[in-house]
Amino acid sequence: MGNARTKLNVAYFNGCLFVAAIFGLIAQSWVMFLATLAVTILCGIYGGDIRPMAGRR
Repeated sequence: MGNARTKLNVAYFNGCLFVAAIFGLIAQSWVMFLATLAVTILCGIYGGDIRPMAGRR
């Protein structure tokens, strides 16, 4: 697992999975689940919450 950045990324990804699962269950659709998962992950990356690469020091 390792450093704090990795742990935060995993936590945010789990949150994205949870939100996507709720939307997928409500809509009863795998397409809705995947679309919601993609949107939440992309928004997390764009907003800086999910950081796939190490930042500069």
